[in-house]
Amino acid sequence: MKKPSKIKVITAKVNKLICPIGYAAITWFGTIFTRKEDYANLINKTDQIDSILKCHETIHVRQAQNTNDSWLKFYCLYVWQWICNLPLITVNINAPYKFIAFEMEAYKHEREFEYPNLTDNGCAQWRVFKKMSLKEKRRLAKEYYKKWHLSFCQFLNEYL
Repeated sequence: MKKPSKIKVITAKVNKLICPIGYAAITWFGTIFTRKEDYANLINKTDQIDSILKCHETIHVRQAQNTNDSWLKFYCLYVWQWICNLPLITVNINAPYKFIAFEMEAYKHEREFEYPNLTDNGCAQWRVFKKMSLKEKRRLAKEYYKKWHLSFCQFLNEYL
């Protein structure tokens, strides 16, 4: 298993067991797993086509670099934030996931294809989102789930 900083090219594989139902992809130790061959092909294209999905997952690799270059610390923090967000389930079943600081940063910047490469310390805005109180996340979640016409990316860029 490579450290996050050693991941130079992110690739995708189809694996319906690793990628949960309802998700387009999941990054697991620097490899993107998808449920659909089309998604894997888009991510693996070598003709420089940028994809929102690839950008989102690359942000997660950069975030892992920002957690002491440790996949273990990244995944532990990720799960811990999800557990802390569980009270948001009263707003929407997906809210605990959407308001994980790592996901908020990835969704906010998934359409900015150069974002993962902008600075040496990479994707660290999650640290700001991590400081948000549960009360603030609940307020945002209620606002978001009223605005179904906006993608989560559009919502975050409009409200944060």
